[in-house]
Amino acid sequence: MKIYNKDCTLGNTDFLENSIDLIICDPPFGIKESNFDKHYKRKKNIIEGYQEAPDDYYKFSKEWIIIAKRILKQNGSMYIISGWSNSDIIGSVLRELNFFIRNKIIWKFDFGVNTKKKFVTSHYEIYYVTKEKKSNPTFNTYCRYGAQEKDDKYKSLLYQDLQSVWDINKEYQPGKVKNQNKLPEKLIKKMILYSSNEKDKVCDFFLGNFTTAIVSKKLGRVPVGYEINKNMFDIGIKNLKNTKKEKVEEVKNILPENQGKRIDKETIKEICNYFDKEYKNKTKEQIIKNLMIMYGRGKFSIKNIIDAYCGNCFREIKIVKDTELSEEKIIFPEL
Repeated sequence: MKIYNKDCTLGNTDFLENSIDLIICDPPFGIKESNFDKHYKRKKNIIEGYQEAPDDYYKFSKEWIIIAKRILKQNGSMYIISGWSNSDIIGSVLRELNFFIRNKIIWKFDFGVNTKKKFVTSHYEIYYVTKEKKSNPTFNTYCRYGAQEKDDKYKSLLYQDLQSVWDINKEYQPGKVKNQNKLPEKLIKKMILYSSNEKDKVCDFFLGNFTTAIVSKKLGRVPVGYEINKNMFDIGIKNLKNTKKEKVEEVKNILPENQGKRIDKETIKEICNYFDKEYKNKTKEQIIKNLMIMYGRGKFSIKNIIDAYCGNCFREIKIVKDTELSEEKIIFPEL
């Protein structure tokens, strides 16, 4: 576990090339964050020594992202959290250095400074990137929810979790000492679970409150990185030493038994007959749920069949004359 009390831009030789599995960075936003205390009335709880980003934000960003690319594994991945003000600079640097931007995630939260002459900022932007487009990063699709898990409206929890807008509130810790900005553990945990495995090295160039390092250790990963503020470094190292690995609950993923199998015409007819029989007494959603159980298919598989074929059953099926065989054939439209 290598964690340095130094400027990350001076650490070009601290880690071997292609040695880090996952990088998560929340760099200074370059908007004079240390002045925000007057808005939040929290100055007495803030650790002194926070380092603002240099005035040349483009140069600063390029310097540390170059190092990040050198130490990131070919199939590793990186998340960069940015405020909207300078996120375009982060994006420009990533493109200039030929990173592949796999997603731009919006982290939404219900806490922002009240404004009267513009809209309240209640989101940050997160770049999820790999070294190249052909990189094959770890992505544990079923690390948090199984395909069968639904909310109280019977909507897929997995599908919602995989969307690129993350609704995660900030953490409020009144009375606790902390760095200028504190990331919620829920946010970091989501990144680490999806994009790394146990014993992987997780690096943060701007450790701050050591949230990335602490969550990494809880999840059985190896935390590494940098923190320039000596005051925060000492507190963070102490907190990290007191952090224990936690048990991660195994997610059961139950896929429909016939998922991916070809649907024959007789099955399509049966589904259409059932739909035509039931649609006057049940909602479409209720019928789909029943058919999913009856035929061991996923929601969208059943829905696609209903949308393409059902409602007077053979509405979309065309009877054509095969001149060579001199007989009629039923042509089914593609699903």
